[in-house]
Amino acid sequence: MSNLFAELEHRLERISPRRADVQRLLEKMEHDLATAEDIRERAPDWALKIAYQAVLDGCTALMAAHGYRARVNGHHYVTIRFAQLALPEHTALLDRAELLRRRRHEVTYGSGYIVSEEEVDGALELAPILKVAALAALGPPGTSA
Repeated sequence: MSNLFAELEHRLERISPRRADVQRLLEKMEHDLATAEDIRERAPDWALKIAYQAVLDGCTALMAAHGYRARVNGHHYVTIRFAQLALPEHTALLDRAELLRRRRHEVTYGSGYIVSEEEVDGALELAPILKVAALAALGPPGTSA
């Protein structure tokens, strides 16, 4: 396993990168982001949950493109942490993704449902970066993935 992801080694499993799987996750990410954008003003709590799921799918696509998947326990944290390690140049945005993960947990399992529209912004900014990085990790179409 690469030194880049050494801290996660015990929480990752090696897989064969498959372009179709990565593409499917990226399409789902884009669909969910559009949905989050559509309902952002009416239901910011749901928009936050949907935007978070989109970011998680984008991070999962990035991970799959590198030939990994998270093991079951703690996979949300591991998936976002993987993206942080894979894309150190986007630390600030990925730190916001980690905050989004925590906020989504509060909204889903806690008692507070007040969410601002701005809390969704990080996901909307991060999605194109995740898409480009995942596709770059796969290499050009027609290669091994």
